Amino acid sequence: MIMSRVFARKTLVCALAVLGLATALGAAQAQAAPGAARKPVAVSEPVSDTRAGHFDLLQAWQATLAYDPTYQAAIKERDAGLENRAIGRAGLLPQVSASLGRSRVRGTLEQPGQFDQTISTDLNYTSKTNEIRATQTVFNWARFAEYRQGNAKADYALAAFDTKAKDTSLRLVNRYFQALLAYENVVLTRNTLDANQKQVKVAERRYQSGEGTITDVREAESWRDMARADLIAAQDALIVAQRELQEMVGARPVQLAGVRTDFSPRPLDPVTLEGWLGLAMQSNAEIRTGLQNVRVADEQVDISFGGHLPTLDITASRTIDSSASISTRNQDSAQTSYGFQVSLPVFSGGLTSAQVSQARFNRDRATQELAATREKVAVEVTRQYQAVVSGAERTAALLVAVKSSQQALVAVEKGYQAGTRSIVDILDAQQQLYRAQLDLTQARLEYVKARLMLRGAVGTLDEQAFAWVTREFFGPVNVTLGSVLGSSGG
Repeated sequence: MIMSRVFARKTLVCALAVLGLATALGAAQAQAAPGAARKPVAVSEPVSDTRAGHFDLLQAWQATLAYDPTYQAAIKERDAGLENRAIGRAGLLPQVSASLGRSRVRGTLEQPGQFDQTISTDLNYTSKTNEIRATQTVFNWARFAEYRQGNAKADYALAAFDTKAKDTSLRLVNRYFQALLAYENVVLTRNTLDANQKQVKVAERRYQSGEGTITDVREAESWRDMARADLIAAQDALIVAQRELQEMVGARPVQLAGVRTDFSPRPLDPVTLEGWLGLAMQSNAEIRTGLQNVRVADEQVDISFGGHLPTLDITASRTIDSSASISTRNQDSAQTSYGFQVSLPVFSGGLTSAQVSQARFNRDRATQELAATREKVAVEVTRQYQAVVSGAERTAALLVAVKSSQQALVAVEKGYQAGTRSIVDILDAQQQLYRAQLDLTQARLEYVKARLMLRGAVGTLDEQAFAWVTREFFGPVNVTLGSVLGSSGG
């Protein structure tokens, strides 16, 4: 008995040492794992009361993180994934269970007596059993692998959350910019309608004075009516864009920070495409998600392989019985037992081998998917880098085009007064100016969007990026969305 207790104590110390070593190794692997995701730092609160519906891009992003249901769902998914650390660790910790049993026994006990007589005894008692049992794993290859896989799954959840956070940010950018573009479209369409209405009056005066023709009047009215129809469609698009943005920020957007009138592209840092590709390979959320997926698949191979290996557990139990059986009724007993249990797999019909092969194939699949993700990210970085470079050139060209269109309109109006141009020429020139101004606004927004998407592709689309973009490209003038949603003209 003394020898058994000494052996059990030594075995328990060995088990605790193995557990401590496994915990330390698992923590070190989780810390040193390539591409391990970090829990994102909470963003600062919005700097103004956005309930009134006044947003710049940074405030809209902050409101989105606080309200957007899709983003909130991603947070809960991340938190659920982080629990895999505790789930994987639980298999290495002591497993303790307790049981309490009460049974009421009633009946008759018949026993043989002397001279072939039968002695009957009435039974009416309560059987009680109390037990506590503890099991500690000493060696279990699969459980050690499950512990490491739990860390990998938690890191995967963090990386996957970063991917969804990036998608949420880009979705906000699209909706914010769409609202600005829809507003600009309404403004320019209304200006075109007003200009066409003036041309109708000019054509009517010239016709009444004998200088013009009825054809000029009808053509001017046709252009005015088409502009009125375009204005109705543009106002509808603005209402929808406003509601889509409200879905994310949690409040009806009334005023938005518009593009700066002195808009000027800024140089990239780093300057070269290779620099951005290098950042993407290190920090891109999708690549980090793929890396953690490979880790999870690799640990699954070890979990499956553990089915080929023996396991060793320490067991201990304490049992207190009262009237546990008929033969021990009215007797109390207490029993303490401890020892070890070895389980050795012999044959499972090929199940374990098949599971190992399946896990290896899944690991290879995850590796190839990671390679495909790297290539996809490289393509996306290249696309957005070129969009920034060419976008700067396009905005400069469209700015010149707007000035040229303005000068052309002035020249055509003078030619019309001189009798060398028709009313159609004026209307064409006005339409060309409208298109150039709308294209310029769209090009500026697409340039800013490309910069943000480039930051998202390399994994650096954070609060600092939104603050810098808001400061450099938006404000101080705000646009009031509802101010252009009135009548579509007479």
